[in-house]
Amino acid sequence: MDRGIFHAFEHLVETGEVPFQETAPEPSRSFYAASEAAAAVARAVDALGLAPVHLVLHDSALAAGAAFVSANPAAVQSVTLIDATTTLPAFPAAVLGVPALGRLVLRVPALFKGLVRLSCARGMDAEEADAHRAAVRGQGKRDAVFEAWKAMNHSFDLREWRSSSEEVKRLPMMVLWSGSWSDMWIDEGKKVTKALPDAKFIYHYGGRWPQVDAYEEISKLIAEFVTMLPTTATEHGSENMDQSSGESADAHSDHPVS
Repeated sequence: MDRGIFHAFEHLVETGEVPFQETAPEPSRSFYAASEAAAAVARAVDALGLAPVHLVLHDSALAAGAAFVSANPAAVQSVTLIDATTTLPAFPAAVLGVPALGRLVLRVPALFKGLVRLSCARGMDAEEADAHRAAVRGQGKRDAVFEAWKAMNHSFDLREWRSSSEEVKRLPMMVLWSGSWSDMWIDEGKKVTKALPDAKFIYHYGGRWPQVDAYEEISKLIAEFVTMLPTTATEHGSENMDQSSGESADAHSDHPVS
């Protein structure tokens, strides 16, 4: 890259994008497409006899999870979104598609740790960051992560999905969002509230990966949400995996942390 690695990281911090890369391609019908992931989840839920489930979707799992709900609404009792987006996934997987930079990030522990702290969880320690790095360094894993990013449905419309069927409209839904990550991320959360005006919305104190630094908080919030659902909602759809299921929700918001 003509302007160097440090320019790439500076650009990444400011925009969330890798310089000199084309914009994200249209969703593909690849192995990593949302429909394929949704089908895999449906098979697992069916095989394990888990339906109906309380579905929790984090980060880039939004489009695949929504596809699962649309195809199997009777298998879902509620949906919780945790900092879920199709446009700004936390980990900047695009960087792995840059030949020299992608290899360097995975080769240098401090560089990978810095990237994860910058993008996902500020409090992640070196040992945990290295575990993530080791997982991505496995044979073919870097390419798999990059291909999965390319296959994301970046044009997914949350409002349109919510109104796509009566079953989806009725699904109880909650959104947990980081109120301490950045002003830009809080603005992104406001877009979600506009798309889901009937969903329960709560700011949490963690980062983009709250399972790292706010797991107790989000676990408690999810438990409270699902246990407060009406009995009729929790019993809905226990027999037919291929029927529709969705979420209804009430509006609520806590104060973001500056």
